[in-house]
Amino acid sequence: MKNPTRIWTLLAAVAILTFAPSAFGQSNLTLNNPGSNVMGGVYVGPYNFTLTSGGQSQPIQLICDDAASEVFAGESWNVTTATFPSLTNIKFPSGSQTQNYEEIAWLVQQMYANIGNANTVGDIQWAIWDIFDGGVSSNDPWGAVSSTDQANIQNWLTQAGMPSNYSTGNYANIVIYTPIPGTQPSQFGSPQEYFGLNTGTIAAPEPATLSMLGIGLFALGSLARRKLSTGRTL
Repeated sequence: MKNPTRIWTLLAAVAILTFAPSAFGQSNLTLNNPGSNVMGGVYVGPYNFTLTSGGQSQPIQLICDDAASEVFAGESWNVTTATFPSLTNIKFPSGSQTQNYEEIAWLVQQMYANIGNANTVGDIQWAIWDIFDGGVSSNDPWGAVSSTDQANIQNWLTQAGMPSNYSTGNYANIVIYTPIPGTQPSQFGSPQEYFGLNTGTIAAPEPATLSMLGIGLFALGSLARRKLSTGRTL
């Protein structure tokens, strides 16, 4: 006969996990280095991070969508993750930002597809920054973006803004890493938001998944209790 105390202890533990999403919905990013590709006086293209989640760590390359903030090598902070199409826990939620995030996701995919071409990667990076920080590529506060690159950047922005591109893309493999304010070292400002490809090697349970698990085990516990009341074993 099953021990009902053990069964309900297990259910209580699952309930705690189910209704404490902060334990599973957060990960940690540490910027290892920004790579070596520079355009307009700043590093562009995927930056090299360590992602830690659920006690596991892995190297990961991410692309910044936020030119208004900055980070430094060695800096570490906590993040929440968002995926398409729900786009919860994002940094720029005011108004309708779905199209902007879809345009960036499309550009991110183009960058990964052109990862061996430093100039193209740089042009795409500046186009990404222009979406949430409009005009930053033509008014670069950190250096000079050549006229040729500015023309290429505008071309990428035009392509990203075409509904036939941004609205038809498959972004199921895109993960957005949004900083949690106050988790970075006090001497730094607010970290940036990043896009990356889902590697599938580290996965924190979604709250909905945990809820389904809790419901299933609750039903199992109820069945066990009914059977125990009749003297039958489970």
